Amino acid sequence: MKHVLELEATPVQRVWGGTRIAERLGLQSEDPIGELWLAYDQNRIHSGPLAGKTLVEVLPELGAEFIGRAAYSKYGLELPLLVKFLDTAEWLSVQVHPDDAYAHTVEAASGFHGKTEAWYILEGEGEIVYGLREPLARQSLAQAAQDGTLWDWLQREWVTSEQVIPVPAGTIHALGPDLLLYEVQQRSDLTYRLFDYGRPRELHLEKGLEVAKLEPTPLPHLTPLPAHHKEILLACEAFVLERYYLRCRLTLRAPKDSFLLLTLIGGGAEWLEGPLSWGDTLLIGAGEAIELTGQALFLGAFVPSPEWLNGYPASVRVLE
Repeated sequence: MKHVLELEATPVQRVWGGTRIAERLGLQSEDPIGELWLAYDQNRIHSGPLAGKTLVEVLPELGAEFIGRAAYSKYGLELPLLVKFLDTAEWLSVQVHPDDAYAHTVEAASGFHGKTEAWYILEGEGEIVYGLREPLARQSLAQAAQDGTLWDWLQREWVTSEQVIPVPAGTIHALGPDLLLYEVQQRSDLTYRLFDYGRPRELHLEKGLEVAKLEPTPLPHLTPLPAHHKEILLACEAFVLERYYLRCRLTLRAPKDSFLLLTLIGGGAEWLEGPLSWGDTLLIGAGEAIELTGQALFLGAFVPSPEWLNGYPASVRVLE
């Protein structure tokens, strides 16, 4: 089935990682596994006639029809989204990401886009950093980052299971400990660290201060929008995030203008090529349908066309 690809996940060790991903997957690792990369352009295909090849190898063969008009018109023959699980045992660095305009000019040599992302809390509850507590001049923020007082200027929010947190480019943010979450983001590795609790890692203050929003950023409280077998959780220019309920049998179709990344986050399911379990992710071609059976919960992400995006209500819209 070339129009539906099952992807092989890649575990990634992180200094702040926990134990839940390794335990779920039965992995042995001396270092903590902080991330599980579920869908990105270097993922290998798990089964079928393209098994063993990476997405970056096969997407040119599958073509624009597979990617879909909405994604192809902006990004060409690439997978413009990255989906992962994160397991946090410690605070992640305080960081910020650029938008497309900055990435495509100042960081053009990297080949990356900007980085808007969103989190869905799978398990746990705890604190995150989300923007500043009050407006702060750029020079004052730089001084606070250098002298270690930046923490006092950051707004901290309490988040809980099943909460959706949009993180538009330019938002100063950090994940706290004891969280297991799903993340969808634009395909980009442009991360500017502003503060790292004394860890011996590089900071990126000059670029970070150029792209950061220097005023408080209220955390949006979105209201899921029911739509038949699913709920629309979040809609922004970079992606739409949806939650699907499988109760016995479901025919699920990707939007006509975009591929769909479908990730199982609870329960178990079967599709034409076999069983699906926690973290298994399918890349479904634009407009294509699959049949699922079982009892499961999925998250899905795709790139919206301007027409689709304009049709979403304010209760799920996030302005970037």
